[in-house]
Amino acid sequence: MSNHDIGHAMSLLGKDILALYEAGKISKEACKSIIRSYTGVACDEYDGNEYEATESIVEAGYCGLCFEKHEELSDVFDNDEDIENGVYGDIDFIDEEDLFGDYWDIALHYHLCPECKAKVMEEYRKKMNLS
Repeated sequence: MSNHDIGHAMSLLGKDILALYEAGKISKEACKSIIRSYTGVACDEYDGNEYEATESIVEAGYCGLCFEKHEELSDVFDNDEDIENGVYGDIDFIDEEDLFGDYWDIALHYHLCPECKAKVMEEYRKKMNLS
């Protein structure tokens, strides 16, 4: 059973870390490094959930890949409506491991800005010989 408390606690820490970053007191790389560190602690050491530990980062609008602030982020795994509407061509199923497998080690979370999501989807299409 997951430890939800640790994820939510780390998310609160994330708000403070973002405040330091936005105030120019720490660099972008330092901010990302701290987020990775506390997410690892929550998930690897205390059986927490990554999505709970990073929810404050997502809510603040920071893309999981480029770490730029955006008005809207979308879940890279939420593609049912786009598949149904043919946005990605003749794809009727997306293998989630193949879709984001190359990004788990570099992404802070899986909510992406439109540009990064388009890049991930295009790379997936190429990998699956769908483009």
